[in-house]
Amino acid sequence: MTRFVAKRVRFRNGERHSVLSRPGGLPVHEVTLYLATFRRRGRAANTIHGVCTILALLYRELAKARVDLLERLRRGQFLTVPELNRLADAAQYHVADLSLEDVGEPGPSNVVDMKRIRMRRKVAIEEVKAVDVATQASRIRYMASYLEFLATYYAATLPALQGNSLKSESADALKVFRAQVPQVSKRAKVGAREGLSKEDQDRLVKLVHPDSPDNPWERGFVRRRNWLIIVLLLATGMRRGELLGLQIRDLEQRLPQLRVLRRADAIEDPRRIEASTKTNDRILELRPAIIKAVWRYIRDDRNKIKVARKYPQLIVADDGQPLSLKSIDKIFAQLREACPGLPVRLTSHVMRHTWNERFSEQAELMGLQDALAEMARNEQQGWVYKSQSAAFYTRKFTSRKGRELALKLQEQLDVPEN
Repeated sequence: MTRFVAKRVRFRNGERHSVLSRPGGLPVHEVTLYLATFRRRGRAANTIHGVCTILALLYRELAKARVDLLERLRRGQFLTVPELNRLADAAQYHVADLSLEDVGEPGPSNVVDMKRIRMRRKVAIEEVKAVDVATQASRIRYMASYLEFLATYYAATLPALQGNSLKSESADALKVFRAQVPQVSKRAKVGAREGLSKEDQDRLVKLVHPDSPDNPWERGFVRRRNWLIIVLLLATGMRRGELLGLQIRDLEQRLPQLRVLRRADAIEDPRRIEASTKTNDRILELRPAIIKAVWRYIRDDRNKIKVARKYPQLIVADDGQPLSLKSIDKIFAQLREACPGLPVRLTSHVMRHTWNERFSEQAELMGLQDALAEMARNEQQGWVYKSQSAAFYTRKFTSRKGRELALKLQEQLDVPEN
């Protein structure tokens, strides 16, 4: 099977990067050169890996069409519009669905792979769901950027006349390709992710309490650790990567505070996918009861695992290794099963939405001016001074206030009740 796979690599100095592995295991040299431009610009390792997965999709689709992109460029020729249309079409779908149609290297035309035919029939029968519009747009943009990079790279190796012809041909074709980037609507707000209501939040906290009979986990360490995870996410509104990036030294010994710090390519983080902080460094204040619970977890649970003492990370698995991002996702998947009927799909990021909506409600109760409240929120969430990110996280609060105001307006209408 023809497979181009985006692989993560970790260097001895802790730096993370990604490479596109071709069939046989060797990396695609041109992709390595292209991704190096992202490294030089200081882009995050997860961003680079996301681009690499898009280029894996590009190469796999061209392989299915039996198009040798590099050989084409060496001849001074570019992809045709129909071939680019194929890439734009593939950008609409989940990679798992497209991968079922992968083919092997060119072989005898009379050889029929019955397994592949059955898999294609399965795809045809089952409903193939498209990715969201933003993902589709991002895929086409990065594909176009890479193809433009390649055309420029190979044009420089050709005779002047042939190189200029390749540049012109590629520019015209990519203009048509980029025209297929879908518009990402900012108007679709109904059904967007929101935080938990106060009732659902209380229900969740009660469920995950270590002594709860309905707690979905059996082992005492896992119960206490997962309870602490939920409490910290609700108390601070931090992202899962920020939580898993916390180190014991980030806790203040004499104050109920913790520091959220950016540690890109931390050598002391053994995880292949590093838990990273996307926002600015900041200090978060915690209630004494919460910080005491953190230290109690360290003393009574974490430090009793011998392997955990080798690592600085606060949150660890029951084998002592720093907890992974996928483990956080698994925890919330288990909570969704244990806590059915919630009006929102419970994820770690819902905790961030919940914190922001509670922050808005508390700011209103305290009578804070809007400008001051937003400055305080941006500081607590690690956003830049005049960030507009709050609008994304406070839809439920904003929607409720809008409904209240609208009803107040309607009270002015003289409408008989009978």
